[in-house]
Amino acid sequence: MRKILNNKKGEMGIGTMILFIAMVLVAAVAAALLISTAGSLNQQAQETGRLTQQEISSGFVVVESIGVVSSNTITDVYIKLRLSAGSNPIDMSNVVIEVMGESYEETLEYTAFVDDTDQEATSGSNYSVEQPISGTTDATGEIRDPDSYFTSSNPIVGQGALIMVHIDLSTALQPQDVLYIKIVPKHGAVTYEEIHTPEVLIGTYMVLD
Repeated sequence: MRKILNNKKGEMGIGTMILFIAMVLVAAVAAALLISTAGSLNQQAQETGRLTQQEISSGFVVVESIGVVSSNTITDVYIKLRLSAGSNPIDMSNVVIEVMGESYEETLEYTAFVDDTDQEATSGSNYSVEQPISGTTDATGEIRDPDSYFTSSNPIVGQGALIMVHIDLSTALQPQDVLYIKIVPKHGAVTYEEIHTPEVLIGTYMVLD
């Protein structure tokens, strides 16, 4: 009787040990999966945070809007832009500009400067980046470019750069007109500009509010 009882206790001890080892192995596998999942979630969170920061911080600031005056109308609009603080460099070829007047609405894409017919806001659907210099057709596009990023074929705007966006309006602005402009980069914040023309348009260039 005692010998049989001892054998049964021995079998129960081995079974308990096997069960304990199995539980330890399951716990180890679960811990490994948990660590792996936590690492993956951490990487995703970091990437999401980076993209969110890019969306918030990247974008443009409108420094000034200038109108070209002809026969008491505004025929062209130049928008002086810089990057917002903390913004990553922005490729203008990935930036679209939406222009809305009283009788038209257009979405414009970047084009390297050739001549005025390439920037018609209501027909050519393009805008260019250049300096507002009367009578020239070879403007460089940037006013200030400390990192030498910007060329007409590679229009990268970096921190500290100052550029002029040229929009040639096929429908000229009259006195007391309103023009709405939305600058939309591929990544980053959208910039809005609302232009009101004054009662009297004089001179060659006018700063517009």
